[in-house]
Amino acid sequence: MKKEGAIGLLLIVVIVVVAILFLRPKDLSAALGDGFAPEAVTAISATLSPVTTGGEEITLDFPAGEETFGQLLALLQEPSYSRTFTSDDQIALGYQVYLSFATEEAWAWSYQFQGGKLIQAGPAGETKTYQISGGQDTQQEILDFLLEQAG
Repeated sequence: MKKEGAIGLLLIVVIVVVAILFLRPKDLSAALGDGFAPEAVTAISATLSPVTTGGEEITLDFPAGEETFGQLLALLQEPSYSRTFTSDDQIALGYQVYLSFATEEAWAWSYQFQGGKLIQAGPAGETKTYQISGGQDTQQEILDFLLEQAG
């Protein structure tokens, strides 16, 4: 009987450790995954799609080396990202934001949000859902920066 209790306790400890490692907050590089390194990014493209009819889609490009490229990357690197399996269909911002990150070879990673506390990020076509620290306030700060660049 004691042996079964010890095995059960060991199993609980293993599950807790795995959960902590999996769900702990990550930085932008870990959220985007698949070899993402800020120094390898040659450009960031942003598409802002209005959530109401009649609005105009905005497309912005940020080539590496420009001051705004560094500012946008810093805004994205500031929060932490925690893996989650919940879904958040709440559209709470005026735009849905889609960011794509390019390397010399391809558009390799994507990052998108529309308000609430969740973002989708990862290798292009293989994104995962993360909870962003600061939630909608952080998303609004990023959107405000992009809208300011649009003029």
